[in-house]
Amino acid sequence: EADLAEAVRAAASSCCGSTAGVEDLSLFEIMAGKGSFKGLVPLILTYLDLIKTDTTTLATINKYLDFVVARASGELLTPAQWMRRFVLSHPDYRHDSLVSERIAADLLAKCHRIGAGLERCPDLHGDFVVPPVLAKDAYAVNMTSGEAPGARISSSTDGLMAMHQIRLQLQTRRRRLLADATEHRARLEAAQEELRNVETQLAVLAAR
Repeated sequence: EADLAEAVRAAASSCCGSTAGVEDLSLFEIMAGKGSFKGLVPLILTYLDLIKTDTTTLATINKYLDFVVARASGELLTPAQWMRRFVLSHPDYRHDSLVSERIAADLLAKCHRIGAGLERCPDLHGDFVVPPVLAKDAYAVNMTSGEAPGARISSSTDGLMAMHQIRLQLQTRRRRLLADATEHRARLEAAQEELRNVETQLAVLAAR
């Protein structure tokens, strides 16, 4: 078992950074990376670059991976969180841990509409809109899988993984800043509206 553990550490270290110590990582850090550990998503993107994935396929996969990272960072609700919130906010729920037939039916109907693309759910998907993936569109360009990817791994691979890691972290920060900006704008508009109301009332009182 010790030899197996050492072999696993050596293999992980060769592609993902030093594993001399064990460190607790959040799901977001596992996906997007932290420090010398580049993360699973940058590793996937680097592999796709190495096998020269065509632009259309890469754009589609990028969209999926960005969504996964947004879910891992906590920006988007998990399906379990969303369903729990749906039940708790249902008018028939009595906060007694009992899910009635009507609540269950409404939940399933809602899930079906979201899954079928008939209804958008920003809490679950945010601004991500992924078009249907059709079998006829698969592999528009043949990948160079005949050549072992490891044959082309060089020092530039580390730089490529680091670039993807930084990009993911910047995109996550950008989404959070945009959400904060939207919230601040809404608060500012509400404050301005309240200020206008106060000024109107003061003007009415001053006219008397």
